[in-house]
Amino acid sequence: MSPLTRRQDYSMCYSNVTPKSALPPFNDPKADGILRSSDGVYFRVFQVFFSFPLSFVETFSGILQPSEATSAYAETMDGLPVIPVSEDSKTLDSLLRFCYPIKFGENPVLEDFHHVLSVLKAAKKYSIDTIEKTIYRALVDPKILEKDSLRCFAVLCNARMKNECIIVAKYTLREPLIPAPFEEVDMLTSADWLKLLIYHQQCGSIVQKLFICTMAAVVRINLEQRANASSYNIIS
Repeated sequence: MSPLTRRQDYSMCYSNVTPKSALPPFNDPKADGILRSSDGVYFRVFQVFFSFPLSFVETFSGILQPSEATSAYAETMDGLPVIPVSEDSKTLDSLLRFCYPIKFGENPVLEDFHHVLSVLKAAKKYSIDTIEKTIYRALVDPKILEKDSLRCFAVLCNARMKNECIIVAKYTLREPLIPAPFEEVDMLTSADWLKLLIYHQQCGSIVQKLFICTMAAVVRINLEQRANASSYNIIS
């Protein structure tokens, strides 16, 4: 079968399917490239916004301008090559928003632990080093920490994000000293575990001392009240 015939057959497979466009700004008809997520959403993008970092623009410029040998097999839309990527639309949308200029909107809100990790994985895949730290910092979101504090701690320790680790460590106090197994546990070194255990013990000791002091204060107040009551009875 010739390349032209294969391309025609490929196009026929999608001829009866209405393409699902991404949300703005990734639906601009003036865009010079189109990415298709793994769940079939089409993102129209401008290559000029990928002028940083170099490794990223090289990757996407390469796939947005397929060679003559592969172009015969590629899907096209409005005369532009459609490049399939392995990321789903939620991940791809967040990743591209981090890369686009701020005038197109603020950085995306990463909703949960798995969302953060999927975007982080994509950033590493395309070597977008400039946004990795920003993505890591999303793990400090209280909504995420309420559910996955230990998992966040493991990921941040592995990335050596010291300030973020300190914040997250406070949320791990709600977890037992010996937690149930979790997927990211191998990211923690024995030194990291030891520091966290020591931190838990120190905080536990402080709480215990505060409890003892509080109880002592309560007892003292009760004794003083009884003494005052006895003195009142003697005087009366």
